[in-house]
Amino acid sequence: NRHGERVTQANNLLGEILGSDLADEVVMLGAHFDTWHASPNASDNTSGVAVMLEAMRILKAVGAEPRRTIRIALWSGEEQGLYGSRAYVKKHFGDPSDAAVGVMPEYDKFSVYFNQDYGPGEYRGIFLQGNEHVRQTFQAWMEPLSDMGMNTISVQSRGSTDHVPFDAVGLPGFQFLQARVGGTGGHTNMDFFDTIPIEHLMKNAVIMATFVSHAAMSDER
Repeated sequence: NRHGERVTQANNLLGEILGSDLADEVVMLGAHFDTWHASPNASDNTSGVAVMLEAMRILKAVGAEPRRTIRIALWSGEEQGLYGSRAYVKKHFGDPSDAAVGVMPEYDKFSVYFNQDYGPGEYRGIFLQGNEHVRQTFQAWMEPLSDMGMNTISVQSRGSTDHVPFDAVGLPGFQFLQARVGGTGGHTNMDFFDTIPIEHLMKNAVIMATFVSHAAMSDER
């Protein structure tokens, strides 16, 4: 890691809602659960973890029967260099640009990964990560969510969090565009639960469940 200390073990946490006719294909959602030193970790990134767990609970509660398998990943080692998500992507999907690694069979069965990291603010849109191919699809998914403030699609790319390892090997990985919630500071000792706008997380979970459900039911990856 950045301080030269040797990391001996870290663990990602994963869970699934199994798909039906396309069960060998996968839609993923995730957030990192590790924290910066001295931080209670509320906004960065317990808030993201809570949204992912609630999105999965919603899908189970409504009796969702997805075509594709829906897989939640809670990553470790993000703050030290995206170690958890990088290791997962390398092991399960490979890297077409690295001849020594190559492409795993799961690579061509992957649909999309959605991430939350940048604080607990409500979703206002999504970053395309330079992927214009999905603009029309995301616009259609967002239209019924416009009254929740989900109105913006940005062509920009975002870095420094767990969708990056997917994007780096040519797999669709996306981060939502979020409102900035001041005062918490993800890498400070002021990152307490009391500062989290719970209603934002509830809204985010509904939007996340909607996007994941659409992706899992779509005719195309």
